[in-house]
Amino acid sequence: MIRTINPKNFDWLMFPIICIILTVGIFFVWSASSEKFVFKQLVWILMGFTLFFTLLYFDYLSFAHYAYIIYACVLLLLILLLSLGGSVKGSQRWFSIGSFSIQPSEFMKIILVLTLSRFLRYKKYGLGLFDIGVSVLLTLIPMALIMKQPDLGTALVLVPILFSLLYTAGIRFYHLLIFVGAGLAVSPLLWMFLLKSYQKLRIIGFLWPEKTEDWGAGYHRLQSLIAIGSGGLLGAGWGNGTQNQMKFLPERHTDFIFAVIAEEWGFLRACCVLLLYIVFITCGIGIARNTREPCGRLIAVGLITMFATQIVVNIGMTLGIAPIVGITLPFVSYGGSSMLTSFIALSIIFNIKMRSKIDLASRHFHEIR
Repeated sequence: MIRTINPKNFDWLMFPIICIILTVGIFFVWSASSEKFVFKQLVWILMGFTLFFTLLYFDYLSFAHYAYIIYACVLLLLILLLSLGGSVKGSQRWFSIGSFSIQPSEFMKIILVLTLSRFLRYKKYGLGLFDIGVSVLLTLIPMALIMKQPDLGTALVLVPILFSLLYTAGIRFYHLLIFVGAGLAVSPLLWMFLLKSYQKLRIIGFLWPEKTEDWGAGYHRLQSLIAIGSGGLLGAGWGNGTQNQMKFLPERHTDFIFAVIAEEWGFLRACCVLLLYIVFITCGIGIARNTREPCGRLIAVGLITMFATQIVVNIGMTLGIAPIVGITLPFVSYGGSSMLTSFIALSIIFNIKMRSKIDLASRHFHEIR
Protein backbone atom coordinates (compact mmCIF):
# COMPACT_ATOMS: atom_id res chain seq x y z
CA MET A 1 0.00 0.00 0.00
CA ILE A 2 1.08 3.53 -0.66
CA ARG A 3 0.99 4.56 3.00
CA THR A 4 3.23 1.69 4.10
CA ILE A 5 6.90 2.42 4.68
CA ASN A 6 9.61 -0.19 4.67
CA PRO A 7 12.34 0.46 7.29
CA LYS A 8 14.64 -1.84 5.32
CA ASN A 9 14.71 0.81 2.58
CA PHE A 10 16.10 3.43 4.96
CA ASP A 11 19.34 4.73 3.42
CA TRP A 12 21.95 3.63 5.94
CA LEU A 13 24.77 5.13 3.85
CA MET A 14 23.35 8.61 3.31
CA PHE A 15 22.19 9.11 6.91
CA PRO A 16 25.58 8.71 8.67
CA ILE A 17 27.19 10.88 5.98
CA ILE A 18 24.76 13.68 6.82
CA CYS A 19 25.49 13.20 10.53
CA ILE A 20 29.23 13.56 9.88
CA ILE A 21 28.67 16.70 7.79
CA LEU A 22 26.49 18.16 10.57
CA THR A 23 29.22 17.47 13.13
CA VAL A 24 31.79 19.23 10.94
CA GLY A 25 29.41 22.16 10.61
CA ILE A 26 28.91 22.49 14.38
CA PHE A 27 32.66 22.63 15.05
CA PHE A 28 33.34 25.22 12.37
CA VAL A 29 30.36 27.41 13.24
CA TRP A 30 31.88 27.39 16.73
CA SER A 31 35.32 28.28 15.39
CA ALA A 32 33.93 31.03 13.15
CA SER A 33 31.53 32.63 15.65
CA SER A 34 30.74 31.91 19.30
CA GLU A 35 28.99 29.54 21.70
CA LYS A 36 25.79 31.55 21.25
CA PHE A 37 25.60 30.68 17.55
CA VAL A 38 26.55 27.06 18.26
CA PHE A 39 23.68 26.75 20.74
CA LYS A 40 21.20 28.21 18.25
CA GLN A 41 22.57 25.94 15.52
CA LEU A 42 22.09 22.91 17.79
CA VAL A 43 18.50 23.99 18.40
CA TRP A 44 17.89 24.20 14.64
CA ILE A 45 19.50 20.78 14.12
CA LEU A 46 17.32 19.24 16.85
CA MET A 47 14.24 20.77 15.23
CA GLY A 48 15.51 19.52 11.86
CA PHE A 49 15.84 15.92 13.06
CA THR A 50 12.36 16.13 14.60
CA LEU A 51 10.95 17.29 11.27
CA PHE A 52 12.97 14.67 9.41
CA PHE A 53 11.61 11.68 11.33
CA THR A 54 8.07 13.10 11.58
CA LEU A 55 7.73 13.67 7.84
CA LEU A 56 8.86 10.10 7.10
CA TYR A 57 5.43 8.92 8.30
CA PHE A 58 3.59 11.05 5.73
CA ASP A 59 3.33 9.78 2.18
CA TYR A 60 5.36 12.02 -0.16
CA LEU A 61 2.45 11.97 -2.63
CA SER A 62 0.34 13.73 -0.02
CA PHE A 63 2.86 16.59 -0.15
CA ALA A 64 2.40 16.73 -3.92
CA HIS A 65 -1.38 16.61 -3.46
CA TYR A 66 -1.33 19.91 -1.53
CA ALA A 67 1.57 21.46 -3.47
CA TYR A 68 -0.49 24.13 -5.25
CA ILE A 69 -2.07 25.33 -1.99
CA ILE A 70 1.28 25.46 -0.17
CA TYR A 71 2.81 27.24 -3.18
CA ALA A 72 0.14 29.96 -3.00
CA CYS A 73 0.64 30.38 0.76
CA VAL A 74 4.44 30.73 0.53
CA LEU A 75 4.00 33.11 -2.41
CA LEU A 76 1.77 35.25 -0.20
CA LEU A 77 4.47 35.24 2.50
CA LEU A 78 7.03 36.44 -0.05
CA ILE A 79 4.72 39.31 -1.00
CA LEU A 80 4.10 40.26 2.64
CA LEU A 81 7.83 40.05 3.32
CA LEU A 82 8.49 43.03 1.04
CA SER A 83 6.53 45.30 3.39
CA LEU A 84 6.56 43.54 6.76
CA GLY A 85 9.86 41.67 6.82
CA GLY A 86 12.83 42.62 8.97
CA SER A 87 15.74 44.31 7.22
CA VAL A 88 19.31 43.06 7.83
CA LYS A 89 22.25 44.65 5.96
CA GLY A 90 19.90 46.11 3.38
CA SER A 91 18.11 42.82 2.66
CA GLN A 92 14.48 42.23 3.58
CA ARG A 93 14.39 38.42 3.70
CA TRP A 94 13.28 37.42 7.21
CA PHE A 95 10.28 37.34 9.51
CA SER A 96 11.56 37.74 13.07
CA ILE A 97 10.13 35.50 15.80
CA GLY A 98 11.77 36.46 19.08
CA SER A 99 15.50 35.85 18.76
CA PHE A 100 14.98 33.57 15.74
CA SER A 101 14.30 34.48 12.11
CA ILE A 102 12.52 32.60 9.33
CA GLN A 103 13.38 33.07 5.65
CA PRO A 104 10.39 32.07 3.44
CA SER A 105 12.47 32.04 0.25
CA GLU A 106 14.40 29.02 1.55
CA PHE A 107 11.20 26.99 1.78
CA MET A 108 10.08 28.12 -1.68
CA LYS A 109 12.85 25.98 -3.20
CA ILE A 110 11.18 22.80 -1.89
CA ILE A 111 7.67 24.03 -2.67
CA LEU A 112 8.68 24.79 -6.26
CA VAL A 113 10.05 21.24 -6.64
CA LEU A 114 6.78 19.76 -5.35
CA THR A 115 4.63 22.08 -7.49
CA LEU A 116 6.52 21.47 -10.74
CA SER A 117 6.70 17.73 -10.03
CA ARG A 118 2.96 17.52 -9.62
CA PHE A 119 2.35 19.55 -12.77
CA LEU A 120 4.82 17.56 -14.92
CA ARG A 121 4.33 14.10 -13.45
CA TYR A 122 2.30 12.31 -16.15
CA LYS A 123 3.27 13.95 -19.44
CA LYS A 124 3.28 10.68 -21.40
CA TYR A 125 3.75 12.21 -24.84
CA GLY A 126 6.41 14.78 -24.03
CA LEU A 127 6.13 18.39 -22.97
CA GLY A 128 4.39 20.95 -25.14
CA LEU A 129 5.04 24.68 -25.21
CA PHE A 130 2.06 25.20 -22.89
CA ASP A 131 3.56 22.87 -20.29
CA ILE A 132 6.93 24.62 -20.57
CA GLY A 133 5.31 28.05 -20.37
CA VAL A 134 3.36 27.20 -17.21
CA SER A 135 6.49 25.70 -15.62
CA VAL A 136 8.49 28.83 -16.43
CA LEU A 137 5.73 31.06 -15.04
CA LEU A 138 5.54 29.04 -11.81
CA THR A 139 9.29 29.58 -11.44
CA LEU A 140 9.58 33.22 -12.50
CA ILE A 141 6.92 34.57 -10.10
CA PRO A 142 8.70 33.52 -6.86
CA MET A 143 12.07 34.18 -8.48
CA ALA A 144 11.15 37.83 -9.13
CA LEU A 145 9.82 38.28 -5.59
CA ILE A 146 12.98 36.75 -4.09
CA MET A 147 15.24 38.96 -6.20
CA LYS A 148 13.34 42.00 -4.92
CA GLN A 149 14.38 41.23 -1.31
CA PRO A 150 17.18 41.12 -2.71
CA ASP A 151 18.40 37.51 -2.55
CA LEU A 152 20.11 36.66 -5.82
CA GLY A 153 21.58 33.37 -4.58
CA THR A 154 18.29 31.72 -3.59
CA ALA A 155 16.60 33.05 -6.74
CA LEU A 156 19.26 31.53 -9.00
CA VAL A 157 18.88 28.10 -7.37
CA LEU A 158 15.36 27.94 -8.83
CA VAL A 159 16.72 27.97 -12.40
CA PRO A 160 18.65 24.64 -12.25
CA ILE A 161 15.65 23.11 -10.47
CA LEU A 162 13.42 24.13 -13.39
CA PHE A 163 15.89 22.84 -16.01
CA SER A 164 16.41 19.49 -14.27
CA LEU A 165 12.68 18.84 -13.89
CA LEU A 166 11.91 19.80 -17.49
CA TYR A 167 14.71 17.50 -18.67
CA THR A 168 13.51 14.62 -16.50
CA ALA A 169 9.92 15.13 -17.66
CA GLY A 170 11.04 14.76 -21.29
CA ILE A 171 11.40 18.21 -22.83
CA ARG A 172 12.14 18.12 -26.58
CA PHE A 173 15.53 19.38 -27.70
CA TYR A 174 14.23 22.17 -29.91
CA HIS A 175 11.92 23.35 -27.12
CA LEU A 176 14.95 23.45 -24.84
CA LEU A 177 16.79 25.60 -27.39
CA ILE A 178 13.81 27.98 -27.58
CA PHE A 179 13.71 28.12 -23.79
CA VAL A 180 17.43 28.89 -23.50
CA GLY A 181 17.23 31.49 -26.28
CA ALA A 182 14.33 33.26 -24.59
CA GLY A 183 16.27 33.31 -21.33
CA LEU A 184 19.29 34.90 -23.00
CA ALA A 185 17.03 37.45 -24.70
CA VAL A 186 15.51 38.69 -21.44
CA SER A 187 18.75 38.62 -19.43
CA PRO A 188 19.58 42.28 -20.24
CA LEU A 189 16.23 43.27 -18.72
CA LEU A 190 17.06 41.33 -15.56
CA TRP A 191 20.42 43.10 -15.41
CA MET A 192 18.87 46.56 -15.81
CA PHE A 193 15.78 46.28 -13.62
CA LEU A 194 16.21 43.50 -11.03
CA LEU A 195 19.87 43.40 -10.00
CA LYS A 196 21.10 45.82 -7.35
CA SER A 197 24.28 47.82 -7.92
CA TYR A 198 26.34 45.74 -5.47
CA GLN A 199 25.19 42.54 -7.19
CA LYS A 200 26.30 43.90 -10.55
CA LEU A 201 29.68 44.83 -9.06
CA ARG A 202 30.13 41.31 -7.70
CA ILE A 203 29.38 39.76 -11.08
CA ILE A 204 31.69 42.21 -12.86
CA GLY A 205 34.36 41.57 -10.24
CA PHE A 206 34.07 37.83 -10.91
CA LEU A 207 34.15 38.05 -14.71
CA TRP A 208 36.65 40.92 -15.03
CA PRO A 209 38.53 41.35 -11.71
CA GLU A 210 40.94 43.86 -13.25
CA LYS A 211 38.05 46.20 -14.16
CA THR A 212 36.61 46.37 -10.66
CA GLU A 213 37.57 49.72 -9.14
CA ASP A 214 35.49 49.27 -5.99
CA TRP A 215 37.63 47.47 -3.35
CA GLY A 216 34.53 46.19 -1.60
CA ALA A 217 33.32 44.36 -4.70
CA GLY A 218 36.31 42.01 -4.57
CA TYR A 219 37.01 41.99 -0.82
CA HIS A 220 35.07 38.82 -0.01
CA ARG A 221 36.70 36.89 -2.83
CA LEU A 222 40.20 38.08 -1.93
CA GLN A 223 39.93 37.25 1.78
CA SER A 224 38.47 33.84 0.99
CA LEU A 225 41.33 32.99 -1.36
CA ILE A 226 43.87 34.15 1.23
CA ALA A 227 42.23 31.92 3.86
CA ILE A 228 42.18 28.87 1.59
CA GLY A 229 45.74 29.45 0.40
CA SER A 230 47.11 29.91 3.91
CA GLY A 231 45.63 26.57 4.99
CA GLY A 232 48.05 24.57 2.87
CA LEU A 233 47.78 20.78 2.90
CA LEU A 234 47.10 20.20 6.60
CA GLY A 235 45.72 23.54 7.80
CA ALA A 236 46.49 25.81 10.72
CA GLY A 237 44.48 23.73 13.18
CA TRP A 238 40.93 24.12 14.46
CA GLY A 239 40.42 27.60 15.91
CA ASN A 240 43.83 28.84 14.70
CA GLY A 241 42.98 30.25 11.27
CA THR A 242 44.30 33.81 10.95
CA GLN A 243 41.70 35.06 8.45
CA ASN A 244 38.96 33.52 10.56
CA GLN A 245 40.07 34.45 14.07
CA MET A 246 41.21 37.96 13.10
CA LYS A 247 37.80 38.46 11.44
CA PHE A 248 39.25 39.42 8.05
CA LEU A 249 36.96 36.90 6.35
CA PRO A 250 33.36 38.21 6.04
CA GLU A 251 30.30 36.02 6.67
CA ARG A 252 32.65 33.29 7.86
CA HIS A 253 30.01 31.28 9.74
CA THR A 254 27.48 31.36 6.88
CA ASP A 255 28.38 31.87 3.21
CA PHE A 256 32.16 31.47 3.56
CA ILE A 257 32.37 28.67 6.10
CA PHE A 258 34.11 26.39 3.60
CA ALA A 259 37.00 28.87 3.49
CA VAL A 260 37.26 28.48 7.29
CA ILE A 261 37.34 24.68 6.90
CA ALA A 262 40.06 24.91 4.23
CA GLU A 263 42.14 27.35 6.32
CA GLU A 264 41.99 25.40 9.58
CA TRP A 265 41.80 21.83 8.24
CA GLY A 266 43.86 22.23 5.08
CA PHE A 267 43.42 20.98 1.53
CA LEU A 268 43.37 17.25 2.31
CA ARG A 269 40.64 17.31 4.96
CA ALA A 270 38.63 19.89 2.99
CA CYS A 271 38.68 17.36 0.13
CA CYS A 272 37.28 14.78 2.55
CA VAL A 273 34.32 17.10 3.19
CA LEU A 274 33.85 17.41 -0.57
CA LEU A 275 33.95 13.62 -0.88
CA LEU A 276 31.16 13.32 1.69
CA TYR A 277 29.02 15.67 -0.38
CA ILE A 278 29.80 13.73 -3.57
CA VAL A 279 28.69 10.46 -1.95
CA PHE A 280 25.55 12.19 -0.66
CA ILE A 281 24.62 13.50 -4.13
CA THR A 282 25.42 10.12 -5.71
CA CYS A 283 23.10 8.37 -3.25
CA GLY A 284 20.36 10.86 -4.10
CA ILE A 285 20.78 10.28 -7.83
CA GLY A 286 20.56 6.54 -7.18
CA ILE A 287 17.24 7.02 -5.35
CA ALA A 288 15.87 9.04 -8.28
CA ARG A 289 16.98 6.41 -10.82
CA ASN A 290 15.42 3.56 -8.86
CA THR A 291 12.08 5.27 -8.24
CA ARG A 292 9.38 3.91 -10.55
CA GLU A 293 6.64 6.36 -9.64
CA PRO A 294 6.86 9.47 -11.90
CA CYS A 295 6.09 12.14 -9.31
CA GLY A 296 8.56 10.69 -6.81
CA ARG A 297 11.27 10.53 -9.44
CA LEU A 298 10.75 14.19 -10.36
CA ILE A 299 10.74 15.27 -6.70
CA ALA A 300 13.96 13.38 -6.00
CA VAL A 301 15.66 14.90 -9.06
CA GLY A 302 14.54 18.42 -8.11
CA LEU A 303 15.69 18.16 -4.49
CA ILE A 304 19.07 16.64 -5.38
CA THR A 305 19.52 19.42 -7.95
CA MET A 306 18.78 21.94 -5.20
CA PHE A 307 21.44 20.45 -2.93
CA ALA A 308 24.01 20.05 -5.72
CA THR A 309 23.54 23.65 -6.91
CA GLN A 310 24.02 25.05 -3.42
CA ILE A 311 27.12 22.94 -2.80
CA VAL A 312 28.77 23.80 -6.14
CA VAL A 313 27.97 27.52 -6.02
CA ASN A 314 28.92 27.95 -2.35
CA ILE A 315 32.27 26.21 -2.72
CA GLY A 316 32.79 27.93 -6.07
CA MET A 317 32.30 31.31 -4.37
CA THR A 318 35.00 30.57 -1.80
CA LEU A 319 37.40 29.40 -4.52
CA GLY A 320 36.77 32.44 -6.71
CA ILE A 321 35.33 30.40 -9.60
CA ALA A 322 31.73 31.50 -9.08
CA PRO A 323 30.23 34.96 -8.42
CA ILE A 324 29.40 35.80 -4.81
CA VAL A 325 25.63 35.52 -4.63
CA GLY A 326 25.01 34.53 -1.01
CA ILE A 327 24.29 30.79 -0.83
CA THR A 328 24.77 28.67 2.28
CA LEU A 329 26.56 25.30 2.40
CA PRO A 330 23.90 22.65 3.24
CA PHE A 331 24.10 21.17 6.76
CA VAL A 332 27.27 23.17 7.53
CA SER A 333 26.55 26.90 7.34
CA TYR A 334 24.83 28.61 10.25
CA GLY A 335 21.19 29.44 9.58
CA GLY A 336 17.82 28.22 10.82
CA SER A 337 15.78 28.42 7.63
CA SER A 338 18.56 26.86 5.59
CA MET A 339 18.96 24.01 8.10
CA LEU A 340 15.24 23.27 8.34
CA THR A 341 14.87 23.40 4.55
CA SER A 342 17.72 20.93 4.15
CA PHE A 343 16.19 18.53 6.67
CA ILE A 344 12.75 18.74 5.06
CA ALA A 345 14.23 18.05 1.61
CA LEU A 346 16.29 15.18 3.04
CA SER A 347 13.23 13.66 4.69
CA ILE A 348 11.28 13.75 1.41
CA ILE A 349 14.17 12.04 -0.41
CA PHE A 350 14.28 9.29 2.25
CA ASN A 351 10.48 9.13 2.09
CA ILE A 352 10.65 8.39 -1.64
CA LYS A 353 13.25 5.66 -1.14
CA MET A 354 11.29 3.99 1.66
CA ARG A 355 8.18 3.91 -0.55
CA SER A 356 9.95 3.05 -3.80
CA LYS A 357 8.02 -0.24 -4.25
CA ILE A 358 4.48 1.12 -4.09
CA ASP A 359 1.26 -0.07 -5.69
CA LEU A 360 0.97 2.23 -8.72
CA ALA A 361 -2.70 1.35 -9.10
CA SER A 362 -3.70 2.30 -5.55
CA ARG A 363 -6.68 4.55 -5.07
CA HIS A 364 -4.73 7.39 -3.47
CA PHE A 365 -2.35 7.44 -6.44
CA HIS A 366 -5.22 8.23 -8.78
CA GLU A 367 -6.81 10.74 -6.41
CA ILE A 368 -4.02 13.30 -6.99
CA ARG A 369 -4.27 13.02 -10.78
